[in-house]
Amino acid sequence: MNEVTFINQTTKFNGNIYFFYAFDIAEEIDLEKIRKKRLVNTKDFASSPYFKNYHIPLFFDVDSLESKSKSGEDFIKYDTTCISSKLHQFGVVSFYYKIPFNDTLDDLKSKLIDIKKDYDFKAEAEARKTFERVTSALKRPRFSNLDSFYFAIQVDPVKGELSPEEFKNMFGGKIASLLRLETLRLSEYQEKEILSATTGYSGLDMIIIDSEGAFIYDAEYFDSLEFFEFTNIQQLELQYFDRLLDEKLNYFYTQQSFDIPWTAYIPFMGQRFSLPVSVLAQLRVDISVITERLENSIKMEAEAYFLRVYSMLREKMGLSGWRTSIARKLEIVHDIYSVYQDRLDVIHEEILTTVIIILIAVELLMAFIR
Repeated sequence: MNEVTFINQTTKFNGNIYFFYAFDIAEEIDLEKIRKKRLVNTKDFASSPYFKNYHIPLFFDVDSLESKSKSGEDFIKYDTTCISSKLHQFGVVSFYYKIPFNDTLDDLKSKLIDIKKDYDFKAEAEARKTFERVTSALKRPRFSNLDSFYFAIQVDPVKGELSPEEFKNMFGGKIASLLRLETLRLSEYQEKEILSATTGYSGLDMIIIDSEGAFIYDAEYFDSLEFFEFTNIQQLELQYFDRLLDEKLNYFYTQQSFDIPWTAYIPFMGQRFSLPVSVLAQLRVDISVITERLENSIKMEAEAYFLRVYSMLREKMGLSGWRTSIARKLEIVHDIYSVYQDRLDVIHEEILTTVIIILIAVELLMAFIR
């Protein structure tokens, strides 16, 4: 009898849970200083064939915490592995964890929320510990409440004739609830929306991508994890820049006037970048450079499948929306800077005109005296 006959709603599956975390800890991290001073235990790591050499991160070992999880129990109960811990030059520390399981999908639903709570606590504690160790290498250090999270549930394919499509038809409702971290079944509309975002490579595998998590039905899935991690970091950076622009623009709008140094009015001596509006202009340049490099970090000219996965991740995680919001605010910054700079240029011209008139008047006066 074919093994697939025994698959039902109470079948236990082998697989892994992957949690991806990213934390904003500084405006910039001096990775070379961390290496030289050995602030953390660094390690070598093979570079990915899917990413360009922009913002190469620093890989490091995370020391085991002696503290308990939020539930008061040891983390070791989950047989956890920290697959990757990285420091990124643009001020981010990231982790991703692997937790094996052997459960029914119903049991996994009931456990997943509690496991996530524990790992939220664990990741924040390890991020804070890392922050404290590398503070001397941080530019404008801050341990803010800005972070980003994504997760993936990977299930080993069932031996036999249960195709990915059949697996989705049989367990689609449970998969949808897992991806929304819900214990109850979702509405039919929600299930259809979640399950429609499905892709695969060979017909023997499947990835379902949602806004906070992904479901992988595949045994050879490791390359996909890199895109989950990278997109999660991208989301954090876009959120950070959007918030930063809001803060700077709000500060600018609330000011009734600015004290402009007198040297700013002198042609050829104007200290443009000492003006508050010039800080916005410099910020515009910095944000544009970093966001463009992040978006152009992926190289997948001949990898249509991974390009599809990445495009779906960007869409589901709302990266285009964040990018549009930032672009709109950068245009506002550009307009504000242009208005103020034009105003300063007019003042320069008026001063030059006044100086010329005075010189002509002095010349005429001298000629009359002679």
